[in-house]
Amino acid sequence: MTQDPVELRDTAMAGERLGPADFAVNSEVVDVTFEDCDVVGVIAQQSRLERVTVTNGRLRAVSWVGGVIRDVTLDGVIGADVSCRFSSLRKVVIRGSQLPGLDLTEAELDQVTFERCDLRGAKFDHVKVKSLSISGCNLAAVTGAIDLRGASIDLDDVLSLAPSLAREIGITIE
Repeated sequence: MTQDPVELRDTAMAGERLGPADFAVNSEVVDVTFEDCDVVGVIAQQSRLERVTVTNGRLRAVSWVGGVIRDVTLDGVIGADVSCRFSSLRKVVIRGSQLPGLDLTEAELDQVTFERCDLRGAKFDHVKVKSLSISGCNLAAVTGAIDLRGASIDLDDVLSLAPSLAREIGITIE
């Protein structure tokens, strides 16, 4: 049995609990706002997330793998087990959010901004940076720090990133 792609368009949701859901390939979420929503257990592969805003919500066990994420804003989001591995992120703003362990392994980042975020333990392994700005974020214990080459990072954020950079280039800090 083949599952049809999900198409969620032109809607606003507030105070909803969404998921779990396993989206078919080529699913689309376009022109949607989520406010105070709890999104749990959503898995999507090779799908599109475009012109989406998530405000004051929670994301738990959400994977958007190998897809396109464009014109997306996360504001005041709390997340756990969130992955955008192998995805293309363009014109994405994430601010005031707690996303420890965010997995961006092999993602392409173009015009992506992180402001005032908790990104402890985030995975930036083999990320491709076209345009990335990070300010006011906790970057302690991230992996793939060396792959952030080309990013613009606030001086205070570099201090939390320094131990990860040192580890990746073989420096022992005592």
